[in-house]
Amino acid sequence: MLNLIRAEWFKLVRRPLAWVLLAVLLALLVLLRLTEFMAVALHDGIFTGGAARMALLRADQVQQFRLQLAFPGIFGAALGHVNSVGGLCAIVLAAGAVGSEYGWGTLRTQLARQPARGRYLLAKIVALNLVLLVGIVIVLAVAALLAVLLGSVLGSRGTLGPADLLALPVGVLRALYVLLPYVMITVACSIIGRAVLAGVAGGFLFLMLDVGLGALSALGQLSGVLAFLVGLVVQPNINTLVVQNSRSFGLDPAVVTPSLDLATLPGPLHAGLVIGAYSVLFGFYAYRALARRDISGAA
Repeated sequence: MLNLIRAEWFKLVRRPLAWVLLAVLLALLVLLRLTEFMAVALHDGIFTGGAARMALLRADQVQQFRLQLAFPGIFGAALGHVNSVGGLCAIVLAAGAVGSEYGWGTLRTQLARQPARGRYLLAKIVALNLVLLVGIVIVLAVAALLAVLLGSVLGSRGTLGPADLLALPVGVLRALYVLLPYVMITVACSIIGRAVLAGVAGGFLFLMLDVGLGALSALGQLSGVLAFLVGLVVQPNINTLVVQNSRSFGLDPAVVTPSLDLATLPGPLHAGLVIGAYSVLFGFYAYRALARRDISGAA
């Protein structure tokens, strides 16, 4: 099994797609943090020595940006970035990893070497998550560098305590877990459709549908049945874990996202169970499609 995982790992890291997606993710991280930096700098008059100030946002929003640009808040902002833009990158990466086996005609060769299709699929999923895990760590490293550089200009880099360091691995695993259902639905769609495009389309369609249904939670107090059904949608449960990550590093996402009503979000245990259930369900359909379908021709 370890040899299978190692082989899938090397296939992923040697493909330009993984590095392109990482570059896009990091570039957007830097761009967003620079945008926040400009808002804080203009508010504080950094560029004019305090002679001229420009208040583009409310004071509490500027304070949140200030926290997101220093330790430990930068880590909460970076993990939130992983679970927003990173989710799109994870869909494309998963579709490329699975769908390309059909497009390149390598699946039949792979299964000839490893007839146990369940082991092959599990190795592919584990390798995908390991690559995503490394990507999250790189994002955090770049975020830390930004906190040092931008914090120096703003006059405060913040501080890191033992509790913050202990919260980091938990936050990383939580962010990875949030990505799991999108990875699994993409893997399933790639196998069912036998193509990269099928995986990308399926993953993005699920994402858009999920976000649309999850927006119902912003309507306020819902009736019992409707509230229960909305609670079974992935998006509100993902929001719960993302908010947990933000709060772990001293942030309050409701300040910069007024539409986010924290009172309507499910509890952490409920969120974890729902996300896990969707991931298992999509994984089951992926295995069923791979196990039952005849692999004909070169694919």
